[in-house]
Amino acid sequence: MNAKINDFIQSLDEDKKRIVVSLRKLVLAIAPKATEEIKWGGLVFLSDRPFCGIMAYKKYVSVVFDRGAEITDSDNLLEGSGKFMRHLKIFQHEDIEDKKWNILLSNLLN
Repeated sequence: MNAKINDFIQSLDEDKKRIVVSLRKLVLAIAPKATEEIKWGGLVFLSDRPFCGIMAYKKYVSVVFDRGAEITDSDNLLEGSGKFMRHLKIFQHEDIEDKKWNILLSNLLN
């Protein structure tokens, strides 16, 4: 983890820090060759291009999928209506499993 990523994570309150650290581990487990950058105010994961971002806001952490509109989302978990991007709002750590976001990410990467 580089200093910018560490600084980003350390700047968060404890609840959001726990969420971001867990999400980061899950992204890297699903996409171990991904690179990470701090970009657009959050933690962005790249392969050939950005594919996922973790953005911390006052009341939630958002997981942004760059090509989220291409994901099959039979549970209607994704929010957004743009041409490409979709996102999930994570309000508490338990939402990570409840929202099955890792299944969505896996679908995007395959």
